[in-house]
Amino acid sequence: MHFIKNIVENRILFLTTVVVLIIFSSIISYPNISLDLYFNNLYINYAKSFANLIKLNPIEEANDITTFPIWGYGLIHWLFNSSKFSILIFQQGLNFITICLIDKVLTRKVQKTLFIWRILVLFGFPYFLFHTQIWPKSISSSLLILAVLQLLYYFDNRKKSHLIFSGLFFGLLCNFRSDYIYLILSIPIFLIFWEIIEKKKSTFFSFSILILPFITFLFLIPWGFYTKCKTDHFLLTSTNSGHVLFIGLGQLPNNIWNITPRDEDPKMEKILNEKFKNKIYSSIGYEENNYLKKMFFSYVKGSPFEWLKKCVNNIKLIFLDPFYVGNVGNFQKNGISNIFEIRELESSVYQLDFKNVFQIIQNTDWKFSIEEILQVSFTIFTKVIGIIIFLVTILSGLYILFFKSKWYFKTQTNFLLSIVILYQITLSVFVFHMPVYNTSIYLVYLIFLSLMSHEIFFNSTVNKNKGVSKNNIRKI
Repeated sequence: MHFIKNIVENRILFLTTVVVLIIFSSIISYPNISLDLYFNNLYINYAKSFANLIKLNPIEEANDITTFPIWGYGLIHWLFNSSKFSILIFQQGLNFITICLIDKVLTRKVQKTLFIWRILVLFGFPYFLFHTQIWPKSISSSLLILAVLQLLYYFDNRKKSHLIFSGLFFGLLCNFRSDYIYLILSIPIFLIFWEIIEKKKSTFFSFSILILPFITFLFLIPWGFYTKCKTDHFLLTSTNSGHVLFIGLGQLPNNIWNITPRDEDPKMEKILNEKFKNKIYSSIGYEENNYLKKMFFSYVKGSPFEWLKKCVNNIKLIFLDPFYVGNVGNFQKNGISNIFEIRELESSVYQLDFKNVFQIIQNTDWKFSIEEILQVSFTIFTKVIGIIIFLVTILSGLYILFFKSKWYFKTQTNFLLSIVILYQITLSVFVFHMPVYNTSIYLVYLIFLSLMSHEIFFNSTVNKNKGVSKNNIRKI
C-alpha cells in the first residue's frame, strides 16, 4: 500500500508506471494483433488509393472501395505502411498524451481527490488493451478526449483558440468514426440550453460554440465529394447505419423477427436478396443502407414491445459487459482451448441462466495450458474492473441526481461529460451494444468519477462544516 501511495502522490512516478502498464498490455496482446480483423483489408485499400493519389502515377491499383468504412484509418495505414508495430506505438503514444493532459487538468480542478483518478488509471487495463488493437476506435477515442479537453480549457478561459482546436479534433474524429457526428451536433444545443437555464439568457459564448459543427463539416467535405462520386449523393457519414440498426434487433435472444446480431445475419441476407435480386448488393451500399433503415423502423413500429424488450436486454448487457476485455487469449480467432464452451458460458451469464453456467463448468473437459489459464484469468480480471467502474459511475451518478441534482448544471464541464456518457449509453441501448464502443470514452468515465468523488466526499464535508459553524453562532 505504501508503494501505491508513493506512485499516486508523485506525478513523475505515476506517469512512469502508466508507461510500464501500457508496454505490458501491448506486449501480452501483440502476438494476437492481426490485420485480418476489423476491416483492415478495406483500410489498406484506402491506403493504396492515398499512395496512388500522392504519386500521381499508380503502381498498384487498389481494390474497389465503397462508402464503408469511413476512410480516416486508411491514412494511418498509409503513413505507417500498415506496420502493426508502428501503428501500435502511435496509438499508445496518443493514449499516453491524453492521460498526461487529463492528469494536468484534474490536478488543478480536484486536487483533493486526484488520487482516485490516478488509482483508477493504474487499474485501467480495459483502456490499455483497447489501444492494442489495429482499429480506428483507438485513434478516434484519443481525438475525442483531445476535443473534449479543449472544450474544458475554453470553459475556463474563454479563449477562442481552444474552441477552434476542439473543432479541429472533432473534424478529424469524424473521419475515423462517423457516428460521433450526432454528438457534435448535440453539444452546442445542450450547452446553449445550459446557459439559458443557468443564466436565464443566452450570450455570445453560447452561440460561439456553434463553430464546432461548422469546422467538423469542413473536415467532412472531402468525404462528401468522394461519396458523391460513389453514390451520386453527398454524404457526411459512412453507409452502415442501416446494417447496425438491423442486426441490433438481434441482440434480443429468440426475438420475433428471427434476426441474429451477426454481420452475416440470414434474415438480413434474405430481405436484401428479395429486394435487390437483380443486382450485386451489399448491406453497406447506399441503397441497401437506406432500405435496412426502413425495415428497422418498420419492425419497431410493428412490434414496439418487442423492441422495448430488446432495449431492456441491452441495458442488462451494458452492466454485464460494459468495457473491452482485450484479445490476450486470441478469442477473436478462436485461438484458445475450449473456445466454444467459453462462448456458451458467456452467453449463459448474459442471459442470467446460472443453472446452465454451472452445468457447463461441471461437464466440460477443460484443456487449458498454464499460459491459457493466465490469459483467461487476466481477461476475467479486466472484465471485473470494467464492471466495477461502470457500476460505481452509475451509482454515483444516481446518488448525485437524487441528492445533489444541481451538480450536473453547476458547471459546463459536468454537463458536457454527462452528455458524452449519456450519448454513448443511448447508442448501446437503442442501437447496438458493443463493449468497444463504450470503452472509447473510458477516460471520460474516469474523469466523471473523479469529479463526482470530489463533490460527494469533499464538498459535502465542506458544506456540513459550514452548517455546523453557522449553527454555533450565538443569536443576539
